[in-house]
Amino acid sequence: MGIIGANPEKGWGSAVHIPAVHAIPALKLNAVATTRIETAKRSAELFGAPNHFADPCALVHDDEVDLVSIAVRAPDHYRLAMLALDAGKHVYCEWPLATTVEQAAEMRQLAEQRGVKAVVGLQSRGAPALRFVRDLVNEGYAGRLVSVRMRCSLPGGGRRRSREGLYVIDKENGASTIRIQGGHAIDALRFCVGDFQQLCGTVVNHFEEIEVIETAARVPKSAPDQVVAAGRLVGGVPVSIAVSGGVVAGHGVELEILGEQGALRVLGTGRLNFQMSPLSVWGAQSPESDLDEIPIPSGYDPMVIPADATAKAPYPGVDVPRATLVNVANLYRDMADAITAGTPATPDFGVGLSLHRLIQALEDSSRAFAEKD
Repeated sequence: MGIIGANPEKGWGSAVHIPAVHAIPALKLNAVATTRIETAKRSAELFGAPNHFADPCALVHDDEVDLVSIAVRAPDHYRLAMLALDAGKHVYCEWPLATTVEQAAEMRQLAEQRGVKAVVGLQSRGAPALRFVRDLVNEGYAGRLVSVRMRCSLPGGGRRRSREGLYVIDKENGASTIRIQGGHAIDALRFCVGDFQQLCGTVVNHFEEIEVIETAARVPKSAPDQVVAAGRLVGGVPVSIAVSGGVVAGHGVELEILGEQGALRVLGTGRLNFQMSPLSVWGAQSPESDLDEIPIPSGYDPMVIPADATAKAPYPGVDVPRATLVNVANLYRDMADAITAGTPATPDFGVGLSLHRLIQALEDSSRAFAEKD
């Protein structure tokens, strides 16, 4: 396989994707690509890749590359994924797939036409805790579901931003809190309890101006950082979701699943969202019982990532725990198994497209509410 976006010094590709790939015996890192030949060469030497490129087109046409992983900024996902798909390569593309629903639909269509495996990096689906909870729900632990509630209180997306990350403050780049963090959270919820029948809400840009950390300059921000949503699952179960960026204290994520026969709760107490945070599972099946922690069976974590593993920080101030590596490695392992067996890979670009459509529905409903005012 080859990775586009494997900067040796920083970034999600080298901090998370490469350790995850090295942990999967069925995958071999054959090529890396960055924007400069010097960094590409250094990355190849550092991570043991035989080939390196400064042109992503050269990587996707390398005969020694069957699977292309795209780990660059969101605005570049569409162009690079379409290049790789058109070349007939399997593709792993980070979330969000694209900046618009229309682009995501094109990506899904081309993947189907080429008959390749195309997976979107919705890493929550690789989390052992969420896979366990999904099974508990399907096995009837809580009985018939009554309601589902999700809360995400996250520090990112607030008043200050590094110069390197300024692209996320422009809503046209498709990398806002609602698109990235909201998308990962909503997908974690539907992975555990099922798809949405209806979703609407309010999307707000609370921090309309931010400070550039390196220069103290003030610049305008158009990307939203707060979302409050409500909806119903297929089958009618009511759902509420709150995702807040720029939170100073009280960080954490929570998914509460209430049923006629019990309750389940997933907790992450750090500064990270569901797709990155260490998560614990809690439950009870009696009105007289408090929720107790339920140990996650060992089979949900195949230990391809060592128990004491940590990743280097992809960016200053961003810590990556073992849980993040496990989630990404599980998706890669599942994809490799699907390629080998010739079975469907998931979460595929169809899953990514449906998530883009959900977020678009949220944004459209928020705009409609605002216009009524």
